[in-house]
Amino acid sequence: MKVAVVGAGPAGLVAAKYSVQHGHECDVFEQTGAFGGVWIYTDDVGVDKEGVLIHTSMYKDLTTNFPKELMSYPDCAYPDDQTKSYISQQEVLGYLKKYVDEFNIKRLIQFYTRVVDISPDVNEGWIIKTEDVKSNLKKELVYDAVLICNGRFYEPTLPKINGQDLFKGPQTHSKDFRTPEPFKDQTVLIVGGSYSGQELCLKIAPVAKRVILSHRAPIMYIKFPDNLTEKTEVAEFTANGARFLDDTIENFDCILYCTGFHYVCPFVSKKCGLNVDNNWIRPLYKQIINVEYPTMHFIGLPYVACGIPLFDFQVQFSLAALEKKFNLPSKEEMIKELGRYMDARRAKGIPDFQAHKLGNAEAQTDYLQQLSDVSGIPPIRPVINKLYARIKACVTLGCRFEIVDDENFRIIS
Repeated sequence: MKVAVVGAGPAGLVAAKYSVQHGHECDVFEQTGAFGGVWIYTDDVGVDKEGVLIHTSMYKDLTTNFPKELMSYPDCAYPDDQTKSYISQQEVLGYLKKYVDEFNIKRLIQFYTRVVDISPDVNEGWIIKTEDVKSNLKKELVYDAVLICNGRFYEPTLPKINGQDLFKGPQTHSKDFRTPEPFKDQTVLIVGGSYSGQELCLKIAPVAKRVILSHRAPIMYIKFPDNLTEKTEVAEFTANGARFLDDTIENFDCILYCTGFHYVCPFVSKKCGLNVDNNWIRPLYKQIINVEYPTMHFIGLPYVACGIPLFDFQVQFSLAALEKKFNLPSKEEMIKELGRYMDARRAKGIPDFQAHKLGNAEAQTDYLQQLSDVSGIPPIRPVINKLYARIKACVTLGCRFEIVDDENFRIIS
């Protein structure tokens, strides 16, 4: 079987690794000049020198908010001398390089190759049109299956708030944050209180005059700096500040939106039978398989989860389906199952734009167990979900963890 993989981030790398191990031909298309996806750091924002929109939202000196024990492939360990659990961006990228080297993946990657269009072929395969971003050379290739691994952190989500166009100061999204220096001696409004909002509060507060954090969810793990003020959501902007839902008014110099990203895959043609809208791709079976064309698979859509272990298991499921190691339900039953899944979420008050959100260890455990039950693949190690539950209950960035065995972990410090 000839397999195409779109993207050379953590999901694309494991897709390539398993594809070759299973005896398939594999090409990985990566529009930049490096593998690693979101873990690549660059000072640049906007577009790169080749005119490609910069994918990464990585900022300088980032430390992970997830322990490395939940960011590892099951067949590749971090170096023994890497004892900390919460590590730097450079260390994560070094680990991905180790993985690529160990499994000889780099030879499979076609760098500076943008996927322009994916459409079904009359012979039940896929026609993939690519473009060399340097030479503009265009190609048309045919594959038996395609695994789309292009990541979630590409297209920023910007909320629509009354008066945004009235505000006189700069407005930016966290995707373009690199260092705190531009905020020196300013009063900064940060909109959004999830992980990135909290982390950037801690980065910006030491250099800023004052930081105002506007959010609606409980703060998870940061200790507030003395110059940080919490506020409710913004009701409307003014020329120099904002009125908040509690009717208080604050003035500030600039706005930084930490409001997440929404999923896009502009290269997937309408002929593929998918609706990509409202951050939800449908219809997919188990958030992976295109119901209309079951040889198109998506890896890495579920979020607020343990990314790398989840990617690894999804790829195993994907290849088992492609190799017909288990029987897929009928198209009608797959669509009915998706309907039941969404109805159950709606009954809990979960909006459709969070269709791919797992959010906690219980949901992740249930999802991965479903993949195991359907495919017959041995379940993911229980310790992964147990440690994830511990992290979700209490994030302490100074902790060090050790995986003891498939069931247990221990806290070292």
